[in-house]
Amino acid sequence: MNIKKRKILINDLVLLASIGVYEQEKKQKQKIKINLEVLLTNESEPNKDDLNSTQDYCKFRKLVLEIVERKHYELIETIANQIYSDIIDQKCTLGVKVKIIKPDIFNDCEVGYELSNI
Repeated sequence: MNIKKRKILINDLVLLASIGVYEQEKKQKQKIKINLEVLLTNESEPNKDDLNSTQDYCKFRKLVLEIVERKHYELIETIANQIYSDIIDQKCTLGVKVKIIKPDIFNDCEVGYELSNI
């Protein structure tokens, strides 16, 4: 049996998010970077060169955008968990890795959070 590991990758998706616990963060959106890795089932592999026969990465990107724009979040952990939960519930999904970076918090580094089952 030929077992393949098929993944959709979305790297460095830069968004403005309403996120943070401090008053200033609640008033002004801040930049976040999202990296997403989705492990797909072999059953979802395309059998022809046609978008309708595969998993379109646009739907995963759209899902992430909708979650980030939905409301104010205090923690990046909460956004990561919501993205993870919504994607793992997809019929075509075996595993998910979500990494969220807040690049502008400190002058000397980026900070982030990662949630994964792959």
